[in-house]
Amino acid sequence: MKHYFIINPRSGKGRHAEELEAKIREVCEAEKITYECYFTKGVGDATEFVRRVCEEAEELPARFYACGGDGTLCEVVNGVGLCKDAAVGVIPVGTGNDFVKNFTVPSLFLDISAQVGGREESIDLLRCNDILAINMVNIGFDCEVVKKKEELGRKKHFPKKLTYVAGLIITLVKKPTVKLKLALEGGVEEEKHFLLTTIANGSFCGGGFNSNPRSSLNDGNIDTIFVNNVSRSKFVSLVGSYKKGTHITEKNMKVLSHGKCKSLFMRFPEKRSASIDGELYEFEELKIECLPLAGRIIIPRGVGISCAPVAERVPV
Repeated sequence: MKHYFIINPRSGKGRHAEELEAKIREVCEAEKITYECYFTKGVGDATEFVRRVCEEAEELPARFYACGGDGTLCEVVNGVGLCKDAAVGVIPVGTGNDFVKNFTVPSLFLDISAQVGGREESIDLLRCNDILAINMVNIGFDCEVVKKKEELGRKKHFPKKLTYVAGLIITLVKKPTVKLKLALEGGVEEEKHFLLTTIANGSFCGGGFNSNPRSSLNDGNIDTIFVNNVSRSKFVSLVGSYKKGTHITEKNMKVLSHGKCKSLFMRFPEKRSASIDGELYEFEELKIECLPLAGRIIIPRGVGISCAPVAERVPV
């Protein structure tokens, strides 16, 4: 089996690429592991490279480690697709790194030895039209925050750790909402007006907001949060609990709704942006369905899934 390390040289302002490559080389050569480091050349390159490898049967089985942020992970996941002879890992050297927050010891994802010695497990994926998501889809306010976050992230001297919070504050002033027709489980379409929506496999988005605390990576369900078009003051009062994951309460049921489903369909009056694992796409219609246990992920030694049924949270 060959281990491929897909390194995004732009992640983390490019500070980690050379150091990471040296560490990968040290560990793999010491443990006599067949490996390759591939530096991506631009948007979409990780997907194309991984897809080419997966199409060559003699190169399989293989492991692909997304070395970057959630966007790099999304690209690698879509390159692997539903290939059963390939597994996806993540070495979180980006800015958001929300997916690894679904696990018990996120820091061990930076341990190359723990990674190459890790186990493989199956988790659910979300199919969004023809795009695969491993963590979360955001539409509405959260998506607009991602847009503003990316804009701020391109500013040379703006602190990367503050881009999401700053984006949230700026977006709150405009308070964009989303009107759509929504159908759950193939049911009747209903007109809705939301401030934000999160359609989740994992629990975290936005650099650490625990938006979907009841989600599970392997329960065969989509976890949804729909926040109604509430006032700015009411929304601000929710932000603290939304970050901590304590917002799903009886008191808040007039403001938001929480549920689980196998599939949903959204129709927008015009093209609308959606953030899929932090990457922006535009849709007029969007069908999202859960693909139970369709993805293979690499979990480092000493790590368990915290975003999973309780019986499955102990590391092996």
